[in-house]
Amino acid sequence: MSTRTQITPNSATPPAPGWRQWVGFCLAFFCFWASLYIYMPTFPVYAEGLGASLTMVGLIIASYGFVQFALRIPIGYLSDKRGSRLPFILIGLLANLVGAVGMALFPTPFLLIVWRGFHGIGAASFVTSAVYFAGFFQPDQTTRATGLLVFMTALSQVVISMAGGILAEQFGVPFTFWSAAVIAAVGFAAMLLAGERAAPVRRPMTIRRFRGVLGIRSLITSSGIGALSQFVTFGLNISFIPIFAHTLGATKTDLGTLTTISYVTYGLAALLSAVGGRRFGERAFVIAGSLFTTVTILVLPAIDTVPVLLLLLAVNSFARGMVFPVLMGISIREVPEYERASAMGVFQSVYAIGMFAGPAVAGVVADAIGITGLFLFIAAFPVLSALSALAWLPSRVRALATST
Repeated sequence: MSTRTQITPNSATPPAPGWRQWVGFCLAFFCFWASLYIYMPTFPVYAEGLGASLTMVGLIIASYGFVQFALRIPIGYLSDKRGSRLPFILIGLLANLVGAVGMALFPTPFLLIVWRGFHGIGAASFVTSAVYFAGFFQPDQTTRATGLLVFMTALSQVVISMAGGILAEQFGVPFTFWSAAVIAAVGFAAMLLAGERAAPVRRPMTIRRFRGVLGIRSLITSSGIGALSQFVTFGLNISFIPIFAHTLGATKTDLGTLTTISYVTYGLAALLSAVGGRRFGERAFVIAGSLFTTVTILVLPAIDTVPVLLLLLAVNSFARGMVFPVLMGISIREVPEYERASAMGVFQSVYAIGMFAGPAVAGVVADAIGITGLFLFIAAFPVLSALSALAWLPSRVRALATST
C-alpha cells in the first residue's frame, strides 16, 4: 500500500465546464456508443448467418473485449502522463469509424474478428471519456458522476438499438455498419468542439505513482467484481440472448426492441445508483443487483415466447444496472483527478477480462451443451459477484482525493 496524503476537494476539482464542453462532450459521447451499438441487436445472428459457429460468434464478440484488456491500462497511464484526455477520445472515435467501414466492405467471419477488434480500440478510449466527465464533479461525487455517465450510455444505446433493429429490417444489416461510420464522424467533430479538459493539478504520472494506484484496495476489489459482471453481460446478454430470441421467432425489429428495453431498465437502475448509491450503501446495491441477476438467468430456460423474454430481460438489465455504475464510482473514489485515468484504465482493463472471456467461454459451452446449459453455467457468476462484494467491499467507501 502506498502512503497517500489528502488533498482538499477544491484543489482537486477543475473549473466548471462551460456550455461548449457540456454540449460537445454529450453529443460526442452519444455518438461514441451509438457507433458501437447500432448494429449490435442483429450482429450475432448476422455473423451466424455468414457461416460462423457458436464458438466463432463468441470469438467475434470476444475480440472487442480482448483489445480493451490490452489497451486500457496503457491508455490510462499515458493520459495521466501527458495530462490530456482529448487525443485518446478522438482516436477512439476514429477507430469506431474504421471498424464500421471494414464490417460493411469485408464481412467474413474471420475479418469480423478484426473489425470488431477495431471497435475494441474505440471502446478502450472510454477510460479517458469517463475521467473527462468525472472531472465535472467534486471528488466525493464519483458514484453520482459514473451513475449519470452510465445512464447517458444506456440512453444512447436505447435510442440507437431501436433504430438499429428497424434499419436492419428495412435496409439490411450492412446499412447499420455504414450508419455507424457516419455517426462516429459526427462524434469526432463534436469532441473537437468540446476541446481538452485540463486537470486541476499537473503532476505527471510516473511508474512509482502508478504502483501506488495499484495498491488501492477499493480499486482492485471493484475491478475484480466488474470482471465477473462483464462476463455475464458479454457472455450471455450481448452474445447469445439474441440467438436464443431468434430461435423463439424474434424478427430483426424484435431484437432491436429487446435490446432497447434492456438498456432502458439498465439506465434507470444506473440513475438510481447515482441518486441512492451512497445513501443506501454501495455494497448493498452490488449484492442485491447480483442476486437478482442470478434469479433472472435461472428462469431463462423456461421462457418460450418473445414477449415474456422481453419482460424477463427488463428485470435482468435493471439488476445488472444496479451493480456496474457503483463499481465504477468506487474504483476512482480514493484517487485524485490527475491519477484517475490510470485508475480507470486498471478498472476497465480488469473488467475487460470478463468482456472477452465471457463470450469466448460461452461460445464453447453453448456448442458443447446447448444454450440452455449455458444459462445454468452463467448463473454462477453473479453469485460469485455477490459473495465477493460481501467479503471485500466495505459497506461504504470513503470519499477521498489523495496523492503521494
